[in-house]
Amino acid sequence: MTAKHTALASKKMPPHTNANELIQKGILAHRQGKFVDATKAYEKALKKAPNELAALNLLADALLNLGKNTRALEAAGRAIALKPDMPSTWMVKGCAQRKLGKFDEAIASLEKALELKPDYADALMTLAGTLRDANNLDAAIDAYEDLVEMAPDMAMAHYNLGNALVADGQFDEAAIAFEDAIEHDPSHAPSHINLAGALHASDRADEALTASEQALKLLPSSRSAMINRGNALKTLVRFDEAEEQYRTLIANDKNDATAHDLLGTVLQGQAQLEEAIAEYRTAIKLDSRESLFRGDLATALLANGSLREGWDLYDARFGSNDDLVRRRKVGLATWQGESLAGKTLYIWREQGVGDDLRFASCFADVIDRAKAEGGKVIIETDPRLMTLYARSFPFAEIRAEGDVKSEEDIHFDIPAGSLPGLFRLEISQFPPKGGYLRPKQEQVERLREEIEGLGSGLKVGIAWRSRNMAATRRRFYTDLSEWKDLFGRRDIQLINLQYDTADAEIEEANAELGANIYRVQGLDLMNDLDGAAALTAAMDVVISAPISVSEIAGAVGCRCFTYGPHRHPMCLGTDHLPWHPETTWIGGMWNAPLQQSVDKIVQEINHLAAID
Repeated sequence: MTAKHTALASKKMPPHTNANELIQKGILAHRQGKFVDATKAYEKALKKAPNELAALNLLADALLNLGKNTRALEAAGRAIALKPDMPSTWMVKGCAQRKLGKFDEAIASLEKALELKPDYADALMTLAGTLRDANNLDAAIDAYEDLVEMAPDMAMAHYNLGNALVADGQFDEAAIAFEDAIEHDPSHAPSHINLAGALHASDRADEALTASEQALKLLPSSRSAMINRGNALKTLVRFDEAEEQYRTLIANDKNDATAHDLLGTVLQGQAQLEEAIAEYRTAIKLDSRESLFRGDLATALLANGSLREGWDLYDARFGSNDDLVRRRKVGLATWQGESLAGKTLYIWREQGVGDDLRFASCFADVIDRAKAEGGKVIIETDPRLMTLYARSFPFAEIRAEGDVKSEEDIHFDIPAGSLPGLFRLEISQFPPKGGYLRPKQEQVERLREEIEGLGSGLKVGIAWRSRNMAATRRRFYTDLSEWKDLFGRRDIQLINLQYDTADAEIEEANAELGANIYRVQGLDLMNDLDGAAALTAAMDVVISAPISVSEIAGAVGCRCFTYGPHRHPMCLGTDHLPWHPETTWIGGMWNAPLQQSVDKIVQEINHLAAID
């Protein structure tokens, strides 16, 4: 019961003696949380005195506590009609409207409460929550920030601000808000739990682990805290500990589908594919609607060499989760291999440049079908790849992503990532040679002449990391210093293929480690992918992290050494990359230092340099 209601109840009542006694009886029950009894008492009082303001106010509050929102709204409306300047009644009205999903009306009622009482913290808290419910995150965040300013010691104000910031993707700011909430209420376990989630999302896994463990001290049975702890351990590549945490979750609830899926991911990270597949299947059995579980099963099946079932499930990459791929509808129907006689097929890109390049290895199969049957193929790609694709697939029409005219007669469409499910159901269906992309030959020759000018020795292109160095991915990439055994040698010339801003790294390696890495001037490796392909084709061999550089090397048929995890899904159950026959895949176990893979590649490069 609000303070306002208590004040009203304590005033001298009108001369309705029986009504007053009923109201007092209701107030006693109200204070004890017996809202049903309180409601009955107030309703009896109102039968005796229909316009009794205190009874209407208290009835509205009791009904709200009972979840009788329509009746609460009606009672509050009657009270406001009698006395429209009561902020607490506008507050009750706004709460009832919010619970009924009438967000615009609730916002107006709560703003009225604040107009009448500008320091009404509870009303401002409720207004902020209602704005968030209405998907007006910017206004909700502003309201929570106003609340923090109004009531800086209110832990829940900071906590709810943090939640709104998380919803808006502002994870660093959210972490600060949760830390402020903890400062004012160190025992509030949800603040520790959500702090761990925000820290993990902002790539601060060590701190996330600490926060989740503090949450578990306060609330040992918290499922969310256990999930956060397991996720932080997984990001820190402490897979065995993460596995133990997820198994504890399952011991607590064997029907926890998410826990089974998470256990599957950490088992897959340890290359225990059969066990991972079993956990994914359990998760799907418990919750068949979750696309993420089916997508995880698909990648594990592909990694285990179960191509048919893996590709069948690969469509699970399209789903409602923001982390999944966005499904699009371009043609009249999704192509499933039907005849293309007199038909137009639109192949649309769906993922990053590396995936685009890999799945492009299936384009020739589609084009051959269309040629034989008298159909037309339109291939959509990243604008940076259009020139390269137009040269490589002259029969197809190449377009930039999204360049579709609504009046066009497109009979079929298919996402590029679904083509392997039609043309690569067995390893034997992969071509024995790569080189399906054709860089501009004149540019290849000119670049080859330029790098030949560096001197004798093996010409080795090198790219060592991704642009995205988040903690979840960092373990797959190297620093330049780890390749020091290739530096300063006369029998090897290193040429940069790293496509982002790597000048500082290269200059440091050249100056301090004698790397002598050569950079081709005037070639934008990020945006001029046709030129990047030509430079790659000019190499004797390429060393690359598992990024688009390795995909370009495979696509132009250049010998390449790529390092990554053991049993990578795109190895499709083999110890190599079937997509790129000229690529050697150096896989490493999760608990093995990446330097082992580097040393294997250096050994291979030494062998090639010796016979060059």
